[in-house]
Amino acid sequence: MNLYEAIFVRKTVRKYKMEPLEQTILAGIINFAESIPHLFEGINVEYKLMEHSNIKKHFSGVLAFSAPYYLVLYSENMPGYRMNAGYLMQQISLYLTAKELGSCYLGMLKPRNNKPENSNTDSSKLDYVITLAFGKAESEVYRSSDKAKRLPLDDIAIFKSEVSRNIKTMVQAARLAPSSMNNQPWRLVVYNNRIHIFCKKNIFLSGVLNEVKLIDIGICLAHLLVTAEELWVDVKTIHLDNISSIAFKKNDYVISIKMY
Repeated sequence: MNLYEAIFVRKTVRKYKMEPLEQTILAGIINFAESIPHLFEGINVEYKLMEHSNIKKHFSGVLAFSAPYYLVLYSENMPGYRMNAGYLMQQISLYLTAKELGSCYLGMLKPRNNKPENSNTDSSKLDYVITLAFGKAESEVYRSSDKAKRLPLDDIAIFKSEVSRNIKTMVQAARLAPSSMNNQPWRLVVYNNRIHIFCKKNIFLSGVLNEVKLIDIGICLAHLLVTAEELWVDVKTIHLDNISSIAFKKNDYVISIKMY
């Protein structure tokens, strides 16, 4: 199973067997994580692998369930760093799925120290972003895509022209992306060679993209771009000033994907 195939069977896992994984498996996860091309180049990130026995030493907040391992991502605080973090971490989640391991994002944890300890780089430049719990699942690690609790395609995507089967597949993959509280904030406007990605506005923070939603958009972009690579569709992410300058009532413009 590759990352693309994992998109259509992945599910969030919250019950784990509290047993260790082989060191070769753990090393493979870190090696894969560090090999992923970034969504935005020039943003330094660092991963920290933690076991359940020491997670409370480094984090406070609600730990809704127990897992044997936690992968923590720290990043430079630069434009686009939260989207980049979501983009990277979701590919790691897909990799774990392909290896028959379960995973789940933890959104309620707060680091006791926002900087990584024993960092390989200058930790003063890195901030905590997101944690992914993982391990062997207590039950089935896969589910069929028709069982995923997601909004209908018509609720998240508007097709402005007839598009190819490959682009339709990309949009279907985006629909299956996980998000915080399953809120699915992305809205896609699809043309024959472009997908414009918007984020649903927060009714309490009008016109502001909050931090978690930007991670969610990065997760969605991972599904879009992994699918494009699988289907041999050449793509490039671009930010269009002529769209970003428009005030939209319900959504904020984030980024576009151009197909070649």
